[in-house]
Amino acid sequence: MKKVKFGFLAAAFVIAILAVIVFGRVGLNHVFAKMVDSGKYYILMEDMEDRDRYMNMEQKVLEMLPYDAYVMNYNLGNANYKNKDYSKAQIYYEKCLEFELPKQKECSVRINLTMTKIMQIDFNTVDTGYEAFKNDEEVDKEALIKKIDGVIDQLKADREILTEKNCAGAEDDNGHSKEAETLKKDIDDKIEELEKMKEEIQKKIDEEKQQNKDQDQNQQDQDKQNEQKNSDDKQNQDNKQDQNNNNSKPDDVDDDREDDIKEKMKEKEQDARQEREDDQKQSQKNKESQEYWDNYTYGSEGGQNDKSKERIW
Repeated sequence: MKKVKFGFLAAAFVIAILAVIVFGRVGLNHVFAKMVDSGKYYILMEDMEDRDRYMNMEQKVLEMLPYDAYVMNYNLGNANYKNKDYSKAQIYYEKCLEFELPKQKECSVRINLTMTKIMQIDFNTVDTGYEAFKNDEEVDKEALIKKIDGVIDQLKADREILTEKNCAGAEDDNGHSKEAETLKKDIDDKIEELEKMKEEIQKKIDEEKQQNKDQDQNQQDQDKQNEQKNSDDKQNQDNKQDQNNNNSKPDDVDDDREDDIKEKMKEKEQDARQEREDDQKQSQKNKESQEYWDNYTYGSEGGQNDKSKERIW
């Protein structure tokens, strides 16, 4: 009987200890939640020199029991944000959104998460590159535009965090939170600024491409002109060389033709001379014949100098 009572008492003692631990954890976690809601928690953190001690305390409470867990994650996110550990703060804010949050609390988480992601964007590279571009320094403009596009995409994604639960209106300014609307407008203004930067750089790129295209075309035209000139010069040189060759070297064929022409001309002269001689002989013969007949008298014995008889043909 005593053993039964002892066993019962031991079990009751263990249960009591567990109950104390559980209620202690719940109570401690509840205290953190109440402090956050009342605003006393942040005042306490600002007065604490060793802020890490409170962060470690909240982390242990969160591991012990996830009662009001979004509060613990939210607090840890804020603490890391103040320490400029934005990547770690982002993790805790994103964990907050895994819980069902009151409307106003959710907007606060989304605002802080958006700011945390924006703080991780590399604006410095864009600003430095654009400043160099404005000063006409050597800049990889294509790479700069690609970088600007990446920043714009990140800002648009961050904007969706604010508009997903209508903390800020997606198409209007009627969101649940004025702070979210203000942040959304700042994001829109930055996107517009980046779009103008990109447009200016792209315009310069297009101008340079057109200039290069014109230069290439002019070079091609010049090359064609030079090629044509070289071709004409070569043709003229070949013609001149041919002419020199004709003047410097005798042409047997041309000489033979010249001899033939001279021979034919000589033959024609001889034929013409012979023809003139024949004509002269014939003319002389005709003349003598005419004189003969002119002096001939029919019936005359002498045939001449007797004009008493009639001429008969």
